[in-house]
Amino acid sequence: MPFFIKSFSLALLDFPVMNSTYDKKNPYEYTVWDNHNVSIAIDTPNGLAVPNVKNCQAKTIYEIQADLERLRKDAEAGKISPKDIFDGTIAISNIGNLVA
Repeated sequence: MPFFIKSFSLALLDFPVMNSTYDKKNPYEYTVWDNHNVSIAIDTPNGLAVPNVKNCQAKTIYEIQADLERLRKDAEAGKISPKDIFDGTIAISNIGNLVA
């Protein structure tokens, strides 16, 4: 997953409009976010949590992996903080584990 997140972040450098928010009150206006705060769903014993890895554009794959591991552990322990949930700018999804 860290490879996909970093690749996604690198693609956003070429297509920044994908990391933006449309302004419903002002047609044709939107805000492009400088930070790539990529939200990713994590399955926990208490349900789905969707924290985000902050500033992916400035992180290495190893740093992204460390953040994902911390977020997974915190989510599974029910100790994920609001700062990890808020300020996501874009989301990425995977199909999760496949059970045959």
